[in-house]
Amino acid sequence: MTIHKPSRALANVQAVIDGGGQIMVGTIAPIKNAAVAHDGTKTLAMLKRKSNESIPDLMLRLDAAIMTAVSTGQRVDEINKPTSDTHYQLRKS
Repeated sequence: MTIHKPSRALANVQAVIDGGGQIMVGTIAPIKNAAVAHDGTKTLAMLKRKSNESIPDLMLRLDAAIMTAVSTGQRVDEINKPTSDTHYQLRKS
């Protein structure tokens, strides 16, 4: 997957989708107000929508999180708490 600097609106979101991955926004049970990027193999980013954050702003954050995840190799995760035993992750079927 080619990572793009934010010069093109949502270029990294598009790269995930064009590469066979998926973007999910909304309720991803049991999490409400989430945005998730999955590249078809692994989850790249799991964001929690901030109070008063617009959907376009959430999508811009998701785009940036995809770029961060791919460039560092580390998932961006705002959903799971490091001290929690419960972890949500999309898995390949």
